[in-house]
Amino acid sequence: MCILELAALYSPLSQLTLAPVYGSIPTSAFHHEITSVIVLLSLTRANMLSRFMPANIEYYIPILASSIPMIQSHLFKYSTQLGVESGPLITEGLTYYPLLLMSTYSAARLLLDAKIDQYLHAAMGSTILGLSTYGFFVLVRSKSSFLISQFFAFSATFTRVTLQCAIGALFTILSPSKLSLLAIPAMIHTTWFNPHFVSPHTDALANSTLQANQWNLLERAESNTGYISVLENLDAGYRVLRCDHSLLGGEWLITDERRKQGITTSEPIYSVFEILEAVRLIETSHSGAPDNEKNALVVGLGIGTAPKALMAHGIDTTVVELDPKVHEFATKYFDLPTNHVAVLEDAVSWVQNASTSATKQYDYIIHDVFTGGAEPLPLFTDQFLGNVRSLLKPEGVVAVNYAGDLADSSTKQIINTINLAFDRQCRMFRDTEQSSEQSSETEATDFLNMVIFCKNTGGGKLEFRAPVEADYLGAVSRRHYLAPKKKLELEFPTEEEMQEESVQTLTMDNLGEFKKKQIESAKRHWKIMRLVVPDFVWELW
Repeated sequence: MCILELAALYSPLSQLTLAPVYGSIPTSAFHHEITSVIVLLSLTRANMLSRFMPANIEYYIPILASSIPMIQSHLFKYSTQLGVESGPLITEGLTYYPLLLMSTYSAARLLLDAKIDQYLHAAMGSTILGLSTYGFFVLVRSKSSFLISQFFAFSATFTRVTLQCAIGALFTILSPSKLSLLAIPAMIHTTWFNPHFVSPHTDALANSTLQANQWNLLERAESNTGYISVLENLDAGYRVLRCDHSLLGGEWLITDERRKQGITTSEPIYSVFEILEAVRLIETSHSGAPDNEKNALVVGLGIGTAPKALMAHGIDTTVVELDPKVHEFATKYFDLPTNHVAVLEDAVSWVQNASTSATKQYDYIIHDVFTGGAEPLPLFTDQFLGNVRSLLKPEGVVAVNYAGDLADSSTKQIINTINLAFDRQCRMFRDTEQSSEQSSETEATDFLNMVIFCKNTGGGKLEFRAPVEADYLGAVSRRHYLAPKKKLELEFPTEEEMQEESVQTLTMDNLGEFKKKQIESAKRHWKIMRLVVPDFVWELW
């Protein structure tokens, strides 16, 4: 059973190792279904499988387990050719799924040899034994994700690949044989030549390839939301923060050439983050109050463009960010000031507790939580948005960043949820104009960032004041992007349109239905990210 336990532990680990190359959602699309079929087949048809399996199969398991990181590192180079739909299936089909089949078959055979089923009901003994063993596998698999995250939090030396190596070693201990010596070359390759294995030598190895193509890896780390890294494009002169197969944001570097152009302040590579700052421009009865008498709540940090601006205006700012590494890297590499309250917790529980206690309310709230190719859906439910609204002062305003395709029913349902949560006192803007020329990769889709501004109380249409010089904070880009443009304004779905949808709003009860729809959105995001950043950057992690 220890062999089966290790195979179950490897299930979430296999998905984690694919996430930086394919994204967490596409990677998990069929994973649980396939693993369930393999386990049940191995447990209930062990006698049939014995005709195709070697007698001492447990001796071959350590060789495959130790070779998986090496096999993956080679397959990742072909991720673009394999595609986001087939890539995860083919990669796990050549690595984890065979390991799971061999491990489960080995465990089933040991149980049959022990004749445990003879103590059970004569007709149902094998079935009961198989189902109970499957239940054990599912239990271990479900607990493994939390266990792995604890390993990452315990020490920086624990990474996805080092855990793969550790499991390979444990398989060897459980099934020692001379054949295990065949795993040594694979282990040497992983620790010395695999750029995904985190060490000073492999960091230099990854950078040798990246720098030859005008990219540079500054730092990388495992964290509770994914694989986090900071990279620079040396040719174009910008720096980005990455989480798995997605960018959390980026800034242009201050080069001599940009100084000659009058650019002396760090500016984001994505205009959406400066559009979020327009929450300060919304006209309310308290608009005339000085900024240093106001406060703000930012849910989701990224590189910290919006909260940096709020703090620069003297606004008392609280940031709620789940990932401590994101906060650390935003401070270290993107000059996030320290004069703010940092809440490194899950936003859902923190906002719920804060709304219940009602000890503090805010003039401004910025909601910006897009990561990994999709939004954390619990942060867009009517319940969460209602809690957010309760944290606003009566004259408070909110800005919500949402990314999606307006043609998708799920996008319509979520922006409708936001609009209804604030009693239709909202306006919505896209960050850029729709391109007249679309590549074949993004044809027939308009995947875009939308910023939705809402008021807490009624009293006329939501309007923005004209920016003044102080609003720009010396940044050239803010002159172009800070004030929302009428030509970029989008209309919310009408009540008639939403009546045609099976689901009109996102609630905690229908999250499962929305998660299925997220798969297609995440696949489109994957293709967009491959256009934004070259393939080899994603493949090298």
